[in-house]
Amino acid sequence: MKIAIILPHFYPYVGGGETMFYELAKGLLERGHELRVVARNVGDEYMGHKVVEGIDVWYCPWKSAFGHPVPKESDIEEHIEWCDLVHTSIFTTAPVVSRLAKKYGKPSLLTVYEVRGRKWFWSDKAWRAILYYIVEQYCCRQSFTAYHAISEATKADFQHYICRKKDVRRIYLASEVGLEEKKSSFSIRDYFRIRDEFIFLYYGRPGRTKGIYVLEKAICLLKQRGIDAGSRVRFCFLLGKEPEKPRREFLRRMRDDGLRGVVRVRPSISREDLAECIKQADCVVVPSLTEGFGFSALETCQLGTDLIYSDGGSLPEVAYGRCRSFKNRNAKDLADKLEAVLRGDADAFVQVPEKSFSRAQMIDGIEEIYEEMRAGC
Repeated sequence: MKIAIILPHFYPYVGGGETMFYELAKGLLERGHELRVVARNVGDEYMGHKVVEGIDVWYCPWKSAFGHPVPKESDIEEHIEWCDLVHTSIFTTAPVVSRLAKKYGKPSLLTVYEVRGRKWFWSDKAWRAILYYIVEQYCCRQSFTAYHAISEATKADFQHYICRKKDVRRIYLASEVGLEEKKSSFSIRDYFRIRDEFIFLYYGRPGRTKGIYVLEKAICLLKQRGIDAGSRVRFCFLLGKEPEKPRREFLRRMRDDGLRGVVRVRPSISREDLAECIKQADCVVVPSLTEGFGFSALETCQLGTDLIYSDGGSLPEVAYGRCRSFKNRNAKDLADKLEAVLRGDADAFVQVPEKSFSRAQMIDGIEEIYEEMRAGC
């Protein structure tokens, strides 16, 4: 089967969706399919036609709108004309792929990472939320042969906010193979310059939907309760550089609220060092307001570290091991859960049976959709 995959971003761009398609592409090649990937360039090194681990990739200099690359039809048309079926993801690639798939009579699949609908208003100013809501509605309402959601929560949101009548197949993303075996000499205590304090770790982007401001409010509440720098606890943040504005705002709020004694903020680190960092943390906090899948939560569980997570989005679907949820967007409930951990309460965590998110299951599921699409043509 000849498959064209049209994406906003692809390897080496880092993200949950990009990881999914990278692993999917490698798996499809292993199973004998022909494959072409078209995506936005990543710097000057990944520009034009490249072969990445056997995958033919065309990196194109697309400009951005609404925070997402906008593809040119001329960069994509020949690949859709070549293929037996085309696969894309939300947001901005959806309209052009839908249009060209219809033009050439090719079956098409849309992968939906996340649908926020009215949840845009949870984290953005009204004018911006309205704009993003309209863009999301437009992109998600494009016509495709089939639809794939990466979690039950995403599937439910798609059918609630976009269209109840569309048949959406849920296929989970895959956990990273070999994550537990990654070796590194990294020391979380050296990196954050702390000694024997209890470590709560947050890692990821500083975007507003990731809940960092909820966690900041919870830390303020703990400080009011007398849990501060003298309480031998530290909140360590591995924060990406983007988005820059929320990152600056977060750092300012930490300073203004007098939390520097209990909070440490450092830049992101390599995957090998990150795995070691998660293992060495006493507890990881994932306070997301919305989450299409939840790799941070899954990675924490995979590495056997205790987890506190928001009950928003898909996080309850992926969490297992010693973990505990708090009410989404509720800083007081999060502060209560954090304090229970510090007190060593017997019910601070619950034990959830292990869950499986394998690469083979993911590829099998997508491949099954492909076969059904072709059979229906």
